[in-house]
Amino acid sequence: MLDIRQITEVKQLRAWMLLLVLFITAGSGRLQGQEIKFTASAPAIVELGEQFRLVFSVNKKAKNFISPGLENFSVLMGPSTSYSQSTSIINGKLTQNISYTYTYILQAQSEGEFTIAPAELSVNGKKYRSQEIKIKVVRGKSTAGSPGQSTQGSGQVAGGGKDLFVKLIVDKHEIYRGDRITATIKIYSRVNLSGFEDVKVPDFAGFMREDIETPALRSLERESVNGQIYGTGVLSRFVLFPQKSGELVIDPVEITALVQQRLSQKSNNFFDDFFDSYQTVRRNIVSPKVTIKVKPLPPGAPSSFKGAVGSYRLEATLDKNELKTNEALNLKIKISGNGNVKLLQAPDVDLPPDFELYDPKVSSSIKSDMSGTSGYKSFNFLMIPRYAGSYTIAPVSFAYFDPKAGKYKSLRSGEFSLEVLRGENDQAVSMISSPSKEDVKFIGKDIRFIHSAYIKLVKTDSSIWDNLWFILLYPVFLALFIAVYLMRRRMRIEQADVMLAKNRKASRIAKKRLKKAAVHLKNNNEAAFYEEILKTLWGYLGDKLGIMVSELTRDNIASELEKHAIEKEMQLLFTQLLDACEYAQYAPSGSTMTMEEVYKNATKMIMKLEHKLK
Repeated sequence: MLDIRQITEVKQLRAWMLLLVLFITAGSGRLQGQEIKFTASAPAIVELGEQFRLVFSVNKKAKNFISPGLENFSVLMGPSTSYSQSTSIINGKLTQNISYTYTYILQAQSEGEFTIAPAELSVNGKKYRSQEIKIKVVRGKSTAGSPGQSTQGSGQVAGGGKDLFVKLIVDKHEIYRGDRITATIKIYSRVNLSGFEDVKVPDFAGFMREDIETPALRSLERESVNGQIYGTGVLSRFVLFPQKSGELVIDPVEITALVQQRLSQKSNNFFDDFFDSYQTVRRNIVSPKVTIKVKPLPPGAPSSFKGAVGSYRLEATLDKNELKTNEALNLKIKISGNGNVKLLQAPDVDLPPDFELYDPKVSSSIKSDMSGTSGYKSFNFLMIPRYAGSYTIAPVSFAYFDPKAGKYKSLRSGEFSLEVLRGENDQAVSMISSPSKEDVKFIGKDIRFIHSAYIKLVKTDSSIWDNLWFILLYPVFLALFIAVYLMRRRMRIEQADVMLAKNRKASRIAKKRLKKAAVHLKNNNEAAFYEEILKTLWGYLGDKLGIMVSELTRDNIASELEKHAIEKEMQLLFTQLLDACEYAQYAPSGSTMTMEEVYKNATKMIMKLEHKLK
């Protein structure tokens, strides 16, 4: 009989076998459903007489491989076949990669551009064809010298030479101011590079620079330069926007490259070739300067032009068409397109005089690539109507210069109609509407011509004091004037007493409101907290400075604070507190203070003003 330990081992073995079967089944099922891929690969450029590989690969076992015609090349070897397989498990998912390859070693026989036709094979009775391949054969040139020659101390090589150099390539040499240039730093090498010790990029004086995300250089691509093959690679790419007109010079790129140099043994022994050593030497390479001719923008720019160059779209929206007095309204202006998006400025907004306008909150999403810089920039204007009425907000205008068309273009939003209702807590007496614009009308009766006929004037010897009615009514008018004067004087005294009472009670009322605000702060009731702080600030300063509710505005309070010699810091703190409370109520993401900071600063400000406003 089997003991418990043996039974446990048998169970574990069965579990492992079951797991292995599941893996194999899953892998087989995945392979059964895998798409067949049959591809061909070879260098795009080779030198005359150079040997290179032509490889055909398929991801499943195939039959009946038919080679393409290779009459333009010498076949030194092939086709040799090979097989490789790899298995990976990622997040519990089994993946098997299989590759069958057919490899040729070819040699270029003549210059020119040649096309290798597709190869053919069959998988499970179905035929597949690879893509065709184009190969350019160029006549190579001998290098200007061995990399190891002309060395300086410490293993540093002077100059770049024809076998290693760097270029700063720009896509345009003549553009308008504000238009974009794409610049590329590219390395060209016929030596064995092991890396770069230092890459000094020019500061691009006179340009605004945006970096283009460029992958790290890990391998070089073959490229023909004047009939000679180089390994080339891109180090960096930039988008440049010239900020002034005239000829702008871009300074050279300076690179210290690390080159692997072979040091051969002096002995003629055959076996010495196996013991050759290498050393790393430094080579300083410098690109030529690049000159860009920048043309000024043509005259005749529209009034709404603020330096935008490129191609753009304009969107302007209001978040509501009806609201109450002292409620917030958001006008969002979004400008999107391709050009110097980062430098876009907010368009001018023409509002009725009864609106209070805040500086816009700016947000953007911008990316740079080889086609330039594109994205959007949005401006969110917060505005508050102070009086009820029907208003019209003028259209938003935006102008830009289109370098492709060579002219200015203007964009214009629609007109906005807005209905402002009187709020429940609005204590303002005035109810005004924005004035409507009307055409000038000519009405004949409005004009009175000068009377040119003869008028007879008669001189009289009587005086006004000779009139009995005047003598009788004079004391009556005098008494009435004195009565009105005394009445107004009494009203001023009573009003002064009211203002004095409000002044005395201002601090006590403010403390009560601050206590309410502290309760809302503790309960994290943001809306009620900011509303109570606003009532505290407006009520305290209105009562303390003797300003009527209907005349209670920021400008009036600022004027009164200056009259009382209140320092600018206190005035600025009052404005910041109002902004923080109003933004928190109407645009929570725009608040610059926390609730605790608002409460602390409001208490501090009222305590300081209480000592100065006696």
